[in-house]
Amino acid sequence: MELPKATERLERGAVGRIELGDRLKNLPPGHPSAPRDEHGAPRPPAPRLTDLEPPLSDAAYAARRGEVAKILRQAHGALRAVVEKQTVNPDKDIWSDDRIARQDEIVRKLYSAAASVPCEGKAIIAGGLGGSGKTTVLREHAGVDLSKYFTINPDQCKEELAHHGMLPRIAGLSPMETSSLGHEESSYLARRLALLAYAEGRNVIWDITMSRPDSATARIKELRDADYEHIEGIFVDIPIETSVARSEARHRRGHDLYLAGEGLGGRYVPAELIRSQADAEYGSINRRAFEEVKPLLDAWAIYDNSADGRPPVIVDRSTDDTDKRRLEPRPWATR
Repeated sequence: MELPKATERLERGAVGRIELGDRLKNLPPGHPSAPRDEHGAPRPPAPRLTDLEPPLSDAAYAARRGEVAKILRQAHGALRAVVEKQTVNPDKDIWSDDRIARQDEIVRKLYSAAASVPCEGKAIIAGGLGGSGKTTVLREHAGVDLSKYFTINPDQCKEELAHHGMLPRIAGLSPMETSSLGHEESSYLARRLALLAYAEGRNVIWDITMSRPDSATARIKELRDADYEHIEGIFVDIPIETSVARSEARHRRGHDLYLAGEGLGGRYVPAELIRSQADAEYGSINRRAFEEVKPLLDAWAIYDNSADGRPPVIVDRSTDDTDKRRLEPRPWATR
């Protein structure tokens, strides 16, 4: 299961497309593959796959999810093969030079987005179940200027691993359907990005599910140790079943595009994994984790974004007057 080198693959593809384009241009008019007909008129564009193949039906999509789950349950060997090939020590926790070089490429690409972000030592930890809409809440309802922060999101690192051909290649699955197998490596890349930002005091946003209070606590401590003086928390609350439905909708939308030849597919999150995060008191262990770390934050706010078609509603926030003004919701976001 050797993964092709992404750069070489892209270069070969680009050269091939250029050569093919040149050959097509030189074909005589009327040739079946020529861009112009026998009269010299441009041919109409070929129909896209989206025009030819309808999205999966509800039943077909349900079957697809079942098939993905089955394949992933049997995919541990694929992950072991990648780790075996890309590590150099008996414990299999030290990457090869080639793998490190490819990771470096991802880190450089993602951290380039931080170039214009101020170094003010401010941080926001945004938590919530998958599909809660954290980015929308931050941008449109919590009054956060996202251009003033460098966002660190392990899921974005998974996407980059897929783009670079670094996830296990498994027959029957799209690249992003295998992204759960890149969990450890994507977390490692996210931490590398964080350390770069911390070293410069860049304003950062951690976009996470916040499923473990010890992990959130350690993250806050690390920010304090890096001299971040103001750390806010934003939690976007939704019910477990809403997260399941939105996760499935995202996966389905991504898979429909993949069938049409666009993108790398949708990220698959097992419904049972989301349901395992239920909590009798707070609704989710994610919300419980946020409640436990609130005392460590300089300011915090909780939004309810459970209803589709309705703006998020702020349901609780810190009470200090200065922070209260900072997190004041817009008029349409009040209950």
